[in-house]
Amino acid sequence: MNHLATLVRVELTEAAKEYKYVWLTVFFVLLGLTQPLINLYMDIILQQLGGSIGVILDPNKLDPTPSEIFLSTISGQFDQIGLIILLISFMGLIATDRQNGMQDFILTRPVSIHCYVYAKLIAHWFISMFSIGFGILTSYICTVYLFGSFSITKLILFSVLYSIWILYLTSLVIVISVYVKHQVLIAVSAIGISFFLLLIKNVDLAFSDLLPSSILNVAEHQLVATYDVSYLSIVSCLVLIFFNLLWASKNLKN
Repeated sequence: MNHLATLVRVELTEAAKEYKYVWLTVFFVLLGLTQPLINLYMDIILQQLGGSIGVILDPNKLDPTPSEIFLSTISGQFDQIGLIILLISFMGLIATDRQNGMQDFILTRPVSIHCYVYAKLIAHWFISMFSIGFGILTSYICTVYLFGSFSITKLILFSVLYSIWILYLTSLVIVISVYVKHQVLIAVSAIGISFFLLLIKNVDLAFSDLLPSSILNVAEHQLVATYDVSYLSIVSCLVLIFFNLLWASKNLKN
């Protein structure tokens, strides 16, 4: 446990030296502000884009609820450009240690491979959720101020479930980093797999329960109850995280 705490502290210190807390947090805060403002001024934007003819807007359309506007920030910003930037920030997670010899230095000490892998997971998950948490909070405050309030309890439940998805992405990058040495290829592979999982999570609801990305359906259900969801996807996501870590540890040992 002492070794794990030490390795986590080293990872967090390195992130601080690289100002990762600062630029990632600023980035997600800006994303959190973007979507509520776009929703607020969408009618004006559409009319301006229509030129002299203009755009005819349906006067009977239903206004989105505050929780729907908040979810559009997650699906339209965090799960797209936010996901790309986050995974790019992960690409040196193990590759950098391998290149500068730090991995060999650590693993020749009385430190288990499992401890090394878990430290990577915990530290980078914490860094991610630190930044994303500020983005979520910013989006919530902006949405409540502009459109109205929704339950803070539901927001917390959503955030907890969303954090498990981020935990899975971190474990995915760890596995890829074991096999791929080039940092750019690590980022491209992780982004490709992640977007594929997001794309197919709603194709077949029975099959999608086995996908880690389906936990996002459960998270969204906490805010907008549009259809029944299976909580089995939470278990599936946690099991896949465990197997990713086991797989990475086994192959690092080899």
